[in-house]
Amino acid sequence: MNINGVCPVLAVPFTKNGDVDYASFKSLVDWIISLGTKSVLFFGVASENIKLSDEERYELLELLLTQRAGSDLKVIASVADHSADLAIRRAQDYQNMGVDFINILPPTFFNPTAKQINHHIATILANVRIPVIVQHLPQGGGVEDVAELVSLSKTFEHLKMIKCEANPPEQSIKRVHQLSNNKVETLIGWGGIHWAAGARAGARGIQPGCSLTDLYLWAEESLLSGDQGEFENRLSKFLPIIAEWINTVEELVAAEKYVLAKRELIESPYCRAPTVELSEKVKAQAEQLIDLAESISKARI
Repeated sequence: MNINGVCPVLAVPFTKNGDVDYASFKSLVDWIISLGTKSVLFFGVASENIKLSDEERYELLELLLTQRAGSDLKVIASVADHSADLAIRRAQDYQNMGVDFINILPPTFFNPTAKQINHHIATILANVRIPVIVQHLPQGGGVEDVAELVSLSKTFEHLKMIKCEANPPEQSIKRVHQLSNNKVETLIGWGGIHWAAGARAGARGIQPGCSLTDLYLWAEESLLSGDQGEFENRLSKFLPIIAEWINTVEELVAAEKYVLAKRELIESPYCRAPTVELSEKVKAQAEQLIDLAESISKARI
């Protein structure tokens, strides 16, 4: 059981007062499931994970797991604690709650050494039994060479996937498959902006934001049918804008929230500070992508 295709990172809606909007979150999850989405990542950057309390994380995850009952949706829960001691506890909690995968975001605070990062990951792997995905994010302070992460799979067979977020990711993807003899599979992060090249390199799926999940699924249809030309044509209609937004991560998060609110999938586009105020250009781009998604939806009726 591995993750394939479009695996969106769920946003966390807030009220205008900055409280978690659990009703909007429930509606968002229902929409994601209605699209036929097969998996989601929760507590990613697009979830504003570092701006959530532990109480909020556990309540949101419990709600997600309840909402997905009866569907085929797989839930990947991210563990991003800097301390291995805390990360182990969280990973075990999430495992006991019933998630399908643990995602490990390695520590980057104060630039830990490769040895310290590998110890952190190995310690978590040694204390859970469900499948694990590890993020390779060298531009965020992680280890440069993905080989050290792959080597952990020799000891821990439940290290099933590596999320390759080098920019661009193709070489990392190829290296993971080569070094593991295709036993460890790969995902693409970073908004999916390198999806076409990453798919050619062997990546099994992507983890973009969730506001335009239907557009990503629309593009995936061409990929699965083997029409590479149409796949890249469809990507060209929306990924260049996503690539602009992701140059500033807080802008991407705010733009995602803006799209979700405009589509009436959540009540408010509120982001917890620190955040950014969206320019009129970004808002116009968001409206353009919403129009594209709606036109595709109408054409299917």
